[in-house]
Amino acid sequence: MKLAIASLSLLLAACNAPEPSSADSTPPAGAPVATTPAPAAAPMAKRAPGQENADPLQVFRAFGTEPFWNVNVEDATLTYTTPEDQAGMVMQGERHSVTGGVEIAGSHAGKSFTLTLTEGMCSDGMSDNRYTLISTFRYGDIDYRGCGEAAK
Repeated sequence: MKLAIASLSLLLAACNAPEPSSADSTPPAGAPVATTPAPAAAPMAKRAPGQENADPLQVFRAFGTEPFWNVNVEDATLTYTTPEDQAGMVMQGERHSVTGGVEIAGSHAGKSFTLTLTEGMCSDGMSDNRYTLISTFRYGDIDYRGCGEAAK
């Protein structure tokens, strides 16, 4: 009988145990740990040390949604990525000035490409962010439209 009373006392104590405080971040042993994956950051063109004040159209990124695409640009080298190909393709083109911007054209893997970046107000259509550059990118027979920004 004493064993039954002791067991009941332990069960009641367990039911009335205080809740762990939110300050205690250590989960009990064997408890599942909830993890929130870090949001995937969009690839961003970065300036090399010493290029912080370079022409903004030398190092920039062009991007768009529906479908998602991104092109990091440094001089005439483009790195084109999509969610399906996050490693991307590096393409070498030739730069040409166009009214209010720049165009880079060339070919890669048997497909021609042209990236054009011009001044103008742009919204990515998915956020409230506003950009001061408009981009168009044609790779093969696919046309992309989006925004652009100088590298950070």
